Amino acid sequence: MIKHRRARQRGAALVLGLAILAVAVLAWRERTSLSQLLMAQQSLDQATAAAALSAAQLQARRLNAHAFLNRTVMAHRVAMAHLLTIASAEKMRLEMGRRVTRGNPPAFLIGMIFGPQHAAAYAASKLSPAGQTRAGIEALHLAFQNHDRTVHNQITTARKALLTDVEPSVQRLVRDVINRNLRARPGTYLPLTIEIRNPAGSLALVKKDPTAEVWRRWFASVMKKHQYLQSRRQTASNYFWINPRCPLMFPQLRRRGGTLLSTDGIWQATDTLSFHKVRGAHWALCYWREYPMGWANVKQTVRRADSSRHDQRLEQIGAMPDNFSSQTFLRWALSSHAIGHVLTGMNNLLGDGWALSSQVRWRSRKPVQAFVLRAEPDIATTVHVTQPLQTLDASALHLGLRLKGLIQTRENWGQHLSASAAAQAYYDRYGPRPDHKQETPNLFQPFWMARQVPVTP
Repeated sequence: MIKHRRARQRGAALVLGLAILAVAVLAWRERTSLSQLLMAQQSLDQATAAAALSAAQLQARRLNAHAFLNRTVMAHRVAMAHLLTIASAEKMRLEMGRRVTRGNPPAFLIGMIFGPQHAAAYAASKLSPAGQTRAGIEALHLAFQNHDRTVHNQITTARKALLTDVEPSVQRLVRDVINRNLRARPGTYLPLTIEIRNPAGSLALVKKDPTAEVWRRWFASVMKKHQYLQSRRQTASNYFWINPRCPLMFPQLRRRGGTLLSTDGIWQATDTLSFHKVRGAHWALCYWREYPMGWANVKQTVRRADSSRHDQRLEQIGAMPDNFSSQTFLRWALSSHAIGHVLTGMNNLLGDGWALSSQVRWRSRKPVQAFVLRAEPDIATTVHVTQPLQTLDASALHLGLRLKGLIQTRENWGQHLSASAAAQAYYDRYGPRPDHKQETPNLFQPFWMARQVPVTP
């Protein structure tokens, strides 16, 4: 009987083992499908975040490129100012050579009153032949035109490249980054739904001309770093060479000049040097008689500039005589309402007039326009991606999802994965400003970077 009972119980453990094995298989299938689904969701999240950050990096690169172009425009303008200033100095030296050759005023008189160093500098202006000086000015003019044409064309080409094909490039970048992170086959794109908000094309760039106030302030700050372009204003006096009729006035040697940017965006360099001798008709009327020793004026004009303003200035300068053989200097000053200039003794009135009357005008192209940001730019990009479950590669995952009812049929997939991410281009200076002021985001410095930000509803 005992043997018979043992025979009937043989094989009962197999049934229990098969039941446990079936439960384990079901658990493994559930775990596998769920883990693969979570991994797919994580991959989509990472791909979406990488795409948003790539779009923000594209924004930052474009903003930095605009900043570099703006700085190139600034460097171009400063180079033009340097060429104009060198040409003005050469032309003034040419006029000084003529005056010292004629002895009007003589070099020994300048040395006797103001010292040998001034006389040596005055006499050295005639060492180079006039033809060689003119050739040097022409060479500078040619360099000016070549520089202006080359830089203008290059900046225009680069600016067009930055402003065209912005939206499609963002779309391609986001889609390529997502597909590469999801390991799509080369040359193919997954059937994803991608929505992009605030792309790189909506940076709200404002076109500005170099004559704008924001540019003029920047020009002024840059000009301070170039001592050669600063105001050239020096005065040498002899306090022992006294006119008995005018004991409070002393002979002066005035060096005046400067390189300026006018309100219409035109560079102009002026240089004059004049000897002012004290004269007095009687004790109540003492004045400085000006003897110009050198003068020059070089101006940059754009091709479409109106010359009427220049003509009007020439008409005003026409009242200044080339010499005073027919009338005295004092009579001319009284008749032309210039008595205040010769009494106060501030500038070189004749030198400035003769410089403008013999002005050298260098034509150039229209100033290159640049771009600045609006007051408070919102440079953020949000990417939202929807991925159908049919794009998932794991067959076991498809089977498990269909058994769960998440996927109804092969033709009509009822569910999808979704992910959202946001990133922005932001301005971060590498260190504090020298003046310790807070610097607002701008397109004058290439300090733009990208970072991820929370997704706004």
